[in-house]
Amino acid sequence: MRDYGEERRNELEALEAIYPDSFTVLSENPPHFTITVTSEAGENDETVQTTLKFTYSEKYPDEAPLYEIFTQLNLEDNNVADILKLLALQAEENLDRNLNTSNIQFLEDAGNNVEVDESLFQEMDDLELEDNDDDPDYNPADRERDLTD
Repeated sequence: MRDYGEERRNELEALEAIYPDSFTVLSENPPHFTITVTSEAGENDETVQTTLKFTYSEKYPDEAPLYEIFTQLNLEDNNVADILKLLALQAEENLDRNLNTSNIQFLEDAGNNVEVDESLFQEMDDLELEDNDDDPDYNPADRERDLTD
């Protein structure tokens, strides 16, 4: 069983280490936090700044976080829209990666206990399989020998 709470706590710790001066936890349950991003890229070398607010759901990281632009300074409307699009795209990409990781985790948790229903393979003689003369390993004599055994 996946421990979402532990995963969220670990991620918050990682974010705090990555953004020590711009990361602020607003609430731990449910997890709300902000990250402030600052740049000197504005017109006339003005400072451009935005604070992004994130909220994790109960099933995060299997569900995307809620996010919004909490505050902004010298940020144009088209830049706000671009930031929100980028966040949506990144959340979607991370969900695809996370689902792959969760499938791997599921298989690892199951261990080597794979059950095969052999009855699915009992009636294979009824299948019409094409001979493939293009296959360099294909030998029609092998098929004839298998049918007589």
